[in-house]
Amino acid sequence: MSGTGRAGSYRDVLSLPSALRTFVPALLGRLSYGLLPLSLLFTVQESTDSFATAGAAVALFGLTSLSMPYKARLVDRFSQRRVLPVLAVSCSAALVLIASTTTNLALVGLAGLLAPPLGPSMRSNWRLLTEGSPLKERAYALDAVCEESLFLGGPLLVGVLISVVSAPAALGCSAGLMVVGTLAMVTSPVTSHTAAPPTTRQILGPLVIPGLQRILLVIAATAAGISVAYLCVAGVAQRSGSPGAAGYVEAAIGAGSVVGGLLWGRRQHTRPWHVHLGGLIAVLAAGLLTASLVGNLVVLGLVMAAAGVAVAPIFVVSYLAADTVTPPYQRTEASTWINTANNLGSAAGSALTGLTLDRTTPSHGFLGGGVLLALVAVAVRRPTGARWWPRRGGRSGPGPRARRRQ
Repeated sequence: MSGTGRAGSYRDVLSLPSALRTFVPALLGRLSYGLLPLSLLFTVQESTDSFATAGAAVALFGLTSLSMPYKARLVDRFSQRRVLPVLAVSCSAALVLIASTTTNLALVGLAGLLAPPLGPSMRSNWRLLTEGSPLKERAYALDAVCEESLFLGGPLLVGVLISVVSAPAALGCSAGLMVVGTLAMVTSPVTSHTAAPPTTRQILGPLVIPGLQRILLVIAATAAGISVAYLCVAGVAQRSGSPGAAGYVEAAIGAGSVVGGLLWGRRQHTRPWHVHLGGLIAVLAAGLLTASLVGNLVVLGLVMAAAGVAVAPIFVVSYLAADTVTPPYQRTEASTWINTANNLGSAAGSALTGLTLDRTTPSHGFLGGGVLLALVAVAVRRPTGARWWPRRGGRSGPGPRARRRQ
């Protein structure tokens, strides 16, 4: 069997009924998250004259994002139309208060707790919009590419707003984008959909499903390896006397991810998920291992751009695999857990790398990250991996029993 086939065009995806009227506002709302970290950082720093407090505020907002899966569970149960506007308006109000008053960390935490799960909700919409067609993988690829682009362009837009107006104005812009994008998105007919819940409920939701647990473990380990790369890039730039160049190299990783997502979405992939994921993680591993031999920043940028080609496809494959192992009433929440696993793995990798870079060289960091990713790739691609990894159009081995326990 061929590993790939024609997947239709991106125009086919956007031509689906209600696709544009749902996706464009969703991107507008999700752009707010691209603006938020830097605008919040500098708003709090200006208010308190302390980068320590500003860093704590950003970290607190990120920590409260752990509540995102439970908000997604409300979306699955009661629909986007009923849940997302309440969250968006409340979160935006808290951000406006932060921008216009003396910073209160409790207010920052409240904003994080109320932040709407726009990305997982849009992926839920894609599932509905592509139902009965072969376009879901391409829709997910388009979504991942656009999200990556937002997080590339968001900091640039914040830089312009801070330079021309102020950091509080940039934070207010983030709040406005969140409200406008969310309210416009929920006018789409697909956002009124709800999924029938089971008669008995699990506090942990889809986390009790073994297939999803394994996907999350792989994503967390992969995210840890990717975060090693980002910190080591900064280390190389600093030791080269050009710390600002780290931003260009990191942008190259993002650009590579965009290209990779576009290329991945051009084909309909038919091999098992564990084969695809193992191969993509191996590309990242090869990139980090090669980077451990490179000292020139230009060459490092090219190497990391090539490795970044695998980033967006990894998330596309993971979201599709999560759809396979979870029942319809838990898929928005499952998608959110993938993002949460990524954030936790990234935080762990950053913390560990930050400690080790004080005692060793960035080359050793790249080497360690590459070895970690290589081990993950081997573990995922090994023949026994097919026993627990979700099959295309089917379930993972223990999946049916897990579903009955819901």
